[in-house]
Amino acid sequence: MATGTKKIVYQWVRACALKFNGMSTSTHLNVLSLGSYNMILGMDWLYLHRIKVDYYDKAIECLDENGEHRTLRGKKKATSVRMVTTMQAKRNHIKGCVLFIAHTCSDKGKDVEDAEVLRRYPIL
Repeated sequence: MATGTKKIVYQWVRACALKFNGMSTSTHLNVLSLGSYNMILGMDWLYLHRIKVDYYDKAIECLDENGEHRTLRGKKKATSVRMVTTMQAKRNHIKGCVLFIAHTCSDKGKDVEDAEVLRRYPIL
């Protein structure tokens, strides 16, 4: 393993068919106890398919079995905007937290440029 620990291989699976988001491929597998992982693809498979990983967008660019470029995308994590009460903001400010608070409302017909600016911050 990458950590240097040794694991016992229980069996071998030759030419195991895999399907990722509609892309069919195959690889040889060593079956062993991995804990929370279902499967770890080795450097041989990654090299053969010329993998490029985009961690930010959760995407993998690779070549399929026919040599065509494919992009496989992971599931995007849902993000939510959390409402913060005035009391929570005050408590966090007392603790020393840096706060950036914006109050928004939907007034149709008004532009963002027309909004009142209390303080401008430099772009870093």
